Amino acid sequence: MTKATAKKSKATTKKKTAGKKPTTGKAKRVKAQAEKAEAKAATVSLENPTIYELLNQVAGEHGYTVAKAIVSEELTDEEIAKRTGIRLNLVRRILYDLYDNRVVSYRRVRDENSGWYIYYWKVDPERALAYVRANRQLLLQKLEEQLEREKNTIYFSCSNGCPKVALEEAAENDFKCPRCRGKLEPYDNSAIITSLERRIQTLREQLTQS
Repeated sequence: MTKATAKKSKATTKKKTAGKKPTTGKAKRVKAQAEKAEAKAATVSLENPTIYELLNQVAGEHGYTVAKAIVSEELTDEEIAKRTGIRLNLVRRILYDLYDNRVVSYRRVRDENSGWYIYYWKVDPERALAYVRANRQLLLQKLEEQLEREKNTIYFSCSNGCPKVALEEAAENDFKCPRCRGKLEPYDNSAIITSLERRIQTLREQLTQS
């Protein structure tokens, strides 16, 4: 082999080496770090006050434990029970409750040997948060409409605890209660208005914070 050929061969080898992808070990470390960062981000989402409150309201004291077990990977209900130490029946009930409230989702796979379906569960904090926001927004709209009616309607009621009626209905019934025929008197709804205003303010703050 001539010197020129040797140099060319050496340069080609060097070029190929420089273009090689990272070693398998390094690639695994990079992937592990990425997965760890993703899991950490998901865990932070679970710590969101709105999500944490939803977990406790929907699934009780074990709701957070079950959700945290599937925050970074998909698991079956049996795997969740083993990792958390919670009874399998209780895990299943919690999963169903969380699913109904959009906190978790599942992927269904058919087992080739048995033919049965296997369910892999995964927590979805962002989906749950969107669900809570939508419900709060709907409630806020209804409360605002109710507040508008209370502020712009003159009500009357009897002394027997029957539902209050608007001025128009009271006049049509000669100011006698349409249910018990008792005498209708002006009804003070200022306490209802104050209560509605407080609930609306709380909801607005919750929507801003979530």
